[in-house]
Amino acid sequence: MRALVFSIIVAFSLGGCASIELARRENTQNLLSAAGFEIIPANSPERQSSLLALIPFTIVRNLNGDEVRYVYADPEQTILYSGNQEAYAKYQQFRLQQQIANANIQAAQLNMNAAHQWNDWACWGPPVMIPQPQKFPNH
Repeated sequence: MRALVFSIIVAFSLGGCASIELARRENTQNLLSAAGFEIIPANSPERQSSLLALIPFTIVRNLNGDEVRYVYADPEQTILYSGNQEAYAKYQQFRLQQQIANANIQAAQLNMNAAHQWNDWACWGPPVMIPQPQKFPNH
């Protein structure tokens, strides 16, 4: 029984990791496309073998003479993203903007949660002001 429960937990954990990794890859590919990277299909045996020789799902800097190129290999879709230094700089800028936007969203959610926690005290009713005790003159 314990082994079955443990197996189910591990399966869900690995499934969650896989879906996070897939979302990260898709996000990277969207940013590369938006930054101006060219999508090159590996539609010949030579291109396919070149694609498989690259580190998958990682941006790699290549020198071709004086020209610097950045490539990102996706062997699952048999495509290669290729861009120059300008495209890579745009990619880095888009990535930074996305990180800032995500941080702003997270801060807003934390602020909203904090506001809701203060509202939890509303069940006690509005705050009541207790007057200061008054001193009566002695006769």
